[in-house]
This record gives sequence, structure tokens and C-alpha cells, in this order.
Amino acid sequence: MPDKQHTFGQFTTPLDVADILMGFCLRRPTDRLLDPGCGHGALLARAAQWQDWLTARPKDIPPHSLWGVELDEATAVHARAQLPQATILAGNFFALALQALTPQTPFDAIIGNPPYTRAEWIDRLSTDAARQLAFAWGASGEEPRLIPPELTAQLDRRTGLHGYFLLHSASFLREGGRLGFIVPNSWLDVAYGTALKQFLLDHFKVVAVVESGIERWFNTAKVNTCLLALEKCSGPNRRAANVVRLVRLKRPLANLFPAPQDDYRRMQVVERLITRLLASHDADNADFTVRVQPQADLSASARWGMMLRAPTVLRKPGVGKLPPLKKWAIIQRGHTTGANNFFYLSPKDVQKWGIEPQFRHPLLKSLRGMGKLRLSVDDCRHDLLVIPPAANLQGTAVADYIAWGEDQGVHLRRTCVARHPWYSLPAQPSAQLVFPKGIWRRYSTPLLDTPLPIDQQLYQIRLAVGVPLLAAAALLNSTWFMLQCELRGRVNFGAGLLWLARYELADARLPDPRTLSPLQINHLSDLFTVLAERPCQPIETELSQPDRQALDTAVFDILGLDEGEQTAVYTALLDRVQTRRRAA
Repeated sequence: MPDKQHTFGQFTTPLDVADILMGFCLRRPTDRLLDPGCGHGALLARAAQWQDWLTARPKDIPPHSLWGVELDEATAVHARAQLPQATILAGNFFALALQALTPQTPFDAIIGNPPYTRAEWIDRLSTDAARQLAFAWGASGEEPRLIPPELTAQLDRRTGLHGYFLLHSASFLREGGRLGFIVPNSWLDVAYGTALKQFLLDHFKVVAVVESGIERWFNTAKVNTCLLALEKCSGPNRRAANVVRLVRLKRPLANLFPAPQDDYRRMQVVERLITRLLASHDADNADFTVRVQPQADLSASARWGMMLRAPTVLRKPGVGKLPPLKKWAIIQRGHTTGANNFFYLSPKDVQKWGIEPQFRHPLLKSLRGMGKLRLSVDDCRHDLLVIPPAANLQGTAVADYIAWGEDQGVHLRRTCVARHPWYSLPAQPSAQLVFPKGIWRRYSTPLLDTPLPIDQQLYQIRLAVGVPLLAAAALLNSTWFMLQCELRGRVNFGAGLLWLARYELADARLPDPRTLSPLQINHLSDLFTVLAERPCQPIETELSQPDRQALDTAVFDILGLDEGEQTAVYTALLDRVQTRRRAA
């Protein structure tokens, strides 16, 4: 079970991050401000400092202007001791209504650093802990819940707690008031973030989404974050007329805010940066990149993170209309056995049990250590146990192996018990190409010389009828494809690993090989054949290899990219790779 820090998001907000939140949201010394998950009060303390800087007359700051809510009683007591000028409520923010706060007027600003966790983690708390930390909902005697059903019904169950903080905070904010949260950046691109994005588009002007390409803002949190700045707006026409700024910082915040943290000029430096970020047109300089997007054109189903990070070349006419990979290939993950230690047979297992050849097939378990672009049976280090449902097993060695597995309780595992018989894996169609779910230092989409079963940590790519195999392999091993993956994948799994869901891989934009001329197909095929003669190198080394550059040039020519645009693709790929490694 996750500990309380990770469940309830007790990660202190650095002052640099707090200042950029203030710069977007705290605009007057008289603003009433709420932190709905205030922890020890770090953000409220910084808000108090900004109030002093915003006015020459401290007595003009109204009483009861700073409010906080904290779930954990002990933490709330600590916050009250540190901030006697603030009103700190101990309790569940999701159980509060605006009427519970005094004075009963909406807030001018809401800022926060909500918990970086999934909502379902709360269910893993013990009953006693839940009773201490959450309010019960519904009839007496029911299990306590942190989040009421009317909120959970609005978002996908995989949404993190930050999503529910955004939903519930909207009712506490006045029309025209600003909300600034530091949140995980995964919701920008994943399918389960669609409902949250739709809520934001329906209730707010999206002022800015800000992400750092150079530093982690929270070194101890196992997620990567972004800043979301919103302005409450009930008018659909005004929301549609709003311009959204998608910002990617190129320098650490400490370098962008050179004034000392306790100097009043710090506020002026921050405000000047905010003014620059809120430009009315695209900007690209040494400090940041800004992409301006009309909110009317911003779809909830769009990948906001990709729009934020993508180089300009991806918006070139023609390139932006490339078909997704799923138009000419089927992406499917490999076998999920439910008990790899039983179904995956090492050479020692085969020798020990004498399992007959007809019940085992060479298995491609991983691409780790296999940098080649052509793979065969010789590259398999395990066998997969493959037993047809109607197989006659009487007197076989595999029957003894199955009996041993049942003695170990393998047949009672959840995945296994659903199969009939439990030891018979469902058949999978063969594929010509495979791709790993996770990318670290090297890209490869190997061609299988022989159809092989694969592990579920790999994707098999089956080509549609009429797709030339070698030309497809060339496209799927191009630098253009690498960039597509970097922009679509996620890096919230630790160690800077890029992770691609099946639908993300299927959405990668590439030329359809069936639309290419015979000359282009033959040229790509020849280039792939040459490239496949050597192992793939780490990405930075790979991009300088002559055979790699020859293949990329052929792909760039198909895409109609000039020399400058080709360089931009390489630069963008290296930038994304280096960013996710820095974020590790």
C-alpha cells in the first residue's frame, strides 16, 4: 500500500514553482485566495509574501483573505501555527461547499499542488485510516469515501486526484477568478484525460499550460508535472475567443527568476516573464517556446501535450494530414499468460521435464540486448508452452509438468482460471514486425524472419493486405517514426523510460506504404536491408550513422521536408530524448 505522503501528495512546493503560480493567479493584494490541499501551508505562506509586495500599505490587506483546507489534522495544526493570518480548515475538501467558508463569497484565486496519485489508491487504505481521513457518504454504516459519487461519476476512474480537485474547485471560484495548479502532465495526452479536458473547456478560459523541458519541479515525486492556469468563464463565446498558450520552458525557473527569493523585485521579474508568456503569437527564444492556440480549435480529444512539445514542422501542410499507423497495420500486444514462470520455459526447464517439442514454440520475450533489425529463432532464449485445448496428453512429460503446476496453485491464478483448460493459451496470429512498449536508449522495430510468439511487453505489427514489408520496416525504423513515438508516449514510469500504449503507437503518423511509387518502395527496401546488417546504436550515436541518414533522407523526401526541416526533426528528437532522461 502507498504511504501517506504518496497517497495524500505531501510534496512541498518549491518557491520558484510557487512564484510562477502567483504570477498567473494573484493579481491584487485584496484578492481572497484558497489552497484546497494546503499541506503545511507553503503556498499560502508565499501568497502572504506576495500580498505584502503588492501593496505599500499592509493594513489594506483584508482579514480572512488566505484560506486553506487540509485533510490531515496534524498537518493542518502545523499550518495554523506557521500561518496565524490564514484560516486553515481541517477536513475533506470534497465534503465542503462554499457555504461552509466565511465570508460566503467565491474566491478571487485558487492555487494548489494537488496529490500526485490515482483516485483508486484511496481504496487501498485500511478501514481505520479511511475513517480518520475521509467523510462517509450515503447511508450510515457504509464504507467511508474520500470523493463523493457525484464527482467520481464525471471522470474516468483512472483519473488522478488532481482531476477531482479541479472539478470541485470550480464552484469556489468567482467569475473571472484565476486557478493555478501544478498537476501531473499525463492527462494532457491519455484517453482518460478527455473528460477532464472537456470540463475545463466548458467552464474556463485555459490561460496557459506550462511545462519545463529542462528540469523536474519535484524531485521526489515519481511523476512529471506541468502548470495549468485557468480563468473561470461562464460565457461560451468568450471561452471560444480565448487564446491558449502552450508553453515549454528551456531554462530552469531559478535562471528565469534571477532576483533573490526574499526581494520584492522578485515579484516584478516573475510578472515580466508571465507577460512574455502570454504573447498573442507563437514565440521561440532562448528562454521558452510558446504555441498559441485558439480555444475554439482546442478539442478535448486532442493530445495537448503533443501540441505543446511538437516542432513546427509537424504543422506543415501535408505532414499534419499523414494517416495513422492503424490505417495500414494492426497493433496487438503479445501473450499475457498470467504465470510467466510456468508458461515461459528456459532451456533448463525443458531439459529437466523433457517437455515434448510439439508443446513448445520459441518465444521472443524481450528486445533487450537485441539491437538487430532482423530476428530469427536463434534470438529466442525461452520457449512458450503451447498446448492445444483438445491435445491428448496421456503419458506425456507435459502432463507431469501440468500436474506440478497445479500443485503450485498456478491454475488458481486469476488469468489462468478464466481459460478452459487453464493451461491452454489463446492462439495469436503471427506478425511480421515487433516493437517494444518501453524505450530507453535505443529504437528498433525488428523484422521477424520466422513467425514467433511474443511477450505482452512487446507489440506485434501485422500489415494490411498490399503493404510492402521491407518498405514498411524502413518507415518504422526511421527517425521520423522515433519522433512520433517520443511525442506520443509517456515518461511517468521512472528512469526516463518512454512508454507507449497500444492506441498511442497506432496513432503515429506515417506515409501509407501502399501510396508510394514502385521506385520509392524499392529504394526504402534497399535502405532497410543495408541498415539491418548492423546492430542499432543508442539514439544519439545512431543519428550520425551514414546508413541511418540515407534512410532518413529517403523518408524526408517522401514527406517533402527541406534541409532545415530535416534538421528540425533531428533536433526535436534529441531534445525529447534528453528531456525525458533529465526527468528521470
